[in-house]
Amino acid sequence: MNGSTSQFQEIDGRVSWKALYDAAINERDTTALSQRIVDAQKAIAECALALLQANIDNKVERRNLTKAHLFLEKLKRLYPLAKDAA
Repeated sequence: MNGSTSQFQEIDGRVSWKALYDAAINERDTTALSQRIVDAQKAIAECALALLQANIDNKVERRNLTKAHLFLEKLKRLYPLAKDAA
């Protein structure tokens, strides 16, 4: 994650994917939106990987990760500048 994520609370040395997701979906500055989406998607991927590596079968968390990822993909399509930068 880059310096733009320094305002978020870290959990186990990582910023919560939910905090980054919330920041992305609430971002009103289209210039900053692309980086917010990138940061959130990276955190979502890291969380999903951590669940797999730990062999944790948390269906609710996996469903939340999937829904968040899909929504961020839709957001990128709605804001072409964000899509090009991400």
